[in-house]
Amino acid sequence: MKRRKLLMPAVASLLSFTLFSSGGSSFAAAPSHVQLNGAAPIAAKHGKLIDHTSRSTKSSLTIALKLRNSDQLDSFIASLNDPSSPNYKHFLTPEEFKQQFGPTDETVANVKDYLKSQGFKVETISSNNAFITVSGTTGQMEDAFSVTINNYKNSNGQAYFANDKAPEIPAEFAGVITDVEGLDNESRYTHPQIRKPSPQVSNKPAAVEPRVGSGPSGGYTPAELKGAYNVSPLASAGYTGSGQTVAVMELDGYVASNVTNYSNYYGLGSPAPTNVYIDGFNGAACEGQVEVELDIEVINAIAPKAQVIVYEGPNTGQGLIDTYQKIATENKAKSISVSWGIGEQHASTASMNSLHTIFQQYATQGQSIFAASGDNGAYDSGGSTLEVDSPANDPYVTGVGGTHLNLSGSSYSSESIWANSSNKTGGGGGLSTLYAMPSFQSGTGVQNSYSNGKRQVPDVSADADPSTGYSIYSQGAWTVVGGTSAAAPLWAGIAALNNQYAAANGKGNLGQANPTLYKMFNTTQTYPAYHDVTSGNNLYYPATAGYDMASGIGTPDAYNLVRDINGSSGGSGGGGTVTELITNGGFESGQSPWTESSTGGYQLIDTSRPHTGSSSAYLNGYNSSTDTIYQTVTIPSTATSATLTFWTYVSTTETSHAYDYLYAQVRNTSGSALSTLLTLNDGTATGWVQRSYSLLNYKGQTVQIAFKGTNDSSNPTDFFVDDVSLKVQ
Repeated sequence: MKRRKLLMPAVASLLSFTLFSSGGSSFAAAPSHVQLNGAAPIAAKHGKLIDHTSRSTKSSLTIALKLRNSDQLDSFIASLNDPSSPNYKHFLTPEEFKQQFGPTDETVANVKDYLKSQGFKVETISSNNAFITVSGTTGQMEDAFSVTINNYKNSNGQAYFANDKAPEIPAEFAGVITDVEGLDNESRYTHPQIRKPSPQVSNKPAAVEPRVGSGPSGGYTPAELKGAYNVSPLASAGYTGSGQTVAVMELDGYVASNVTNYSNYYGLGSPAPTNVYIDGFNGAACEGQVEVELDIEVINAIAPKAQVIVYEGPNTGQGLIDTYQKIATENKAKSISVSWGIGEQHASTASMNSLHTIFQQYATQGQSIFAASGDNGAYDSGGSTLEVDSPANDPYVTGVGGTHLNLSGSSYSSESIWANSSNKTGGGGGLSTLYAMPSFQSGTGVQNSYSNGKRQVPDVSADADPSTGYSIYSQGAWTVVGGTSAAAPLWAGIAALNNQYAAANGKGNLGQANPTLYKMFNTTQTYPAYHDVTSGNNLYYPATAGYDMASGIGTPDAYNLVRDINGSSGGSGGGGTVTELITNGGFESGQSPWTESSTGGYQLIDTSRPHTGSSSAYLNGYNSSTDTIYQTVTIPSTATSATLTFWTYVSTTETSHAYDYLYAQVRNTSGSALSTLLTLNDGTATGWVQRSYSLLNYKGQTVQIAFKGTNDSSNPTDFFVDDVSLKVQ
């Protein structure tokens, strides 16, 4: 399936011209010119030349210039994430960013003088002094930048104009001007989302369309997503995104009534989104409507009380830059979701450098940005060349990959990498060709056989397979969608919950997410924050233990992650002593205090396949069997958290499914099940997978933590359990 190409609104009637600036260059009359580095034309290369664009046409441009003190910016951002630094979490305001890193007034004046000399009218200067907007004609564009502007038509039938070669700039501004955007107006940024028709409207037989999830037309509901990624304990404690703002960067519009219907049906009570229009965009919903509504609705599902601001600009190079910059200038949202992108090898280096400077500003201001990694697996543009997606490739962006999510009831069961070789879709990931591997990107699996010193994508993942998709309301109907464009807003919603939790506990916002997320991955934490996805591949890169370029460092256990990040565990905040209630959870000290039973009379604690150490619990593996092992614990009535974790391994000889089962249960002291936390069967065979559940609902009770396995009369299945832990605080 090809990635969706989105329509661009009508070309604006005025020429808007934007610049980044740095240093103090002086303008000289009749300067010599040099070609702008990294700005080779993209649009003209894949379109059919029609004719020359009229020189009187009014259109738009964006030029980027280097920030002041840019050589100090990376180290300053690093200090914001260093607990030992006096700058730790002391984020800047946009005005402070301007004072420290924005272009000087002298530089801006010099650039303005040059633009005026070329006949352009200066319209605005951005609040951080980094952008100058001007208006003019195509003829002025051609003369000022020594290009020819022609009309083209691409393979999608889109008519557009574009420059025939890289722009030239005055030599005095070499190293100051870094990008010129808007010399073309082709709509080439895509929203990596795969839509799956609902069973109710499909022409296929109902049996062919699996109905996963309990949405009206299938698909996972907000409650199921919260259960899967352990958001529910946060919601129960009142962390619903209240007081937080999440931005979505969009290059298309949406219909507000669809979002309202979603919120009302699921009883979310979400505030209506607010809209900010950029570069004359009118908010009309075009081909990308489903994608925009998906972004908003997934955020509402995870952080229902957060305010969503929809920043909408035209789908052009200038529209992209100006929309991102508007989010930085307003600085209202501390969590940002992006589902629009382009293959790294299909964007100019100059354009990506412009984005990079904006993302640096986000980092200084404590803004987290999560971007979809693409829906074509390791081949971002859908061809045969390995390629990652921009902006997920940028080190200041958290790239979000995709998985196939299985639930047990409404709780997490297992995940594998999303990939479909028949239509060449899957979670994006791989190696950047532009960015070096950042220092924070380390840990088990990072130095792999593919590692070449470059940035690796993705950083994290979440459900994205359309066959285990999301229930959303769009275009007046319920449907099911998937794609990494659903995984990115899910993570942005979790970031909003984290920021609410942090504020309640006297902590700072998450800010640039990657250093913190990798720290949680690389250092021992109180609670397991991630599900390590170890099964499948993204059409090229395989899942492995630890980090891999198919799933990053894994998918979130939100409750654990938020508590680990903020160094506390109670639903109402605070510290406290962590107590382990399970004794001999690794089965290294024999049977005591576990109680076990086996229809075959086997000793269940066995050395066949331990996760760690030398032993694990080995259930079944023989026909017509029922094996059970449990331990009795008392959860204190004063507990503010109670987190059960354990690891499972399933191996089977069954050739059809499902006949053999493993259950993880909370039981009363008489052995009756109070809750079945996890159900696995012979069809879910996989390597070691960690599970995590909150048992806070059982505080003040004495309960059994039990594991029960059953096999039918043929083709036995082995179930292993190890490293059981129940930590309370």
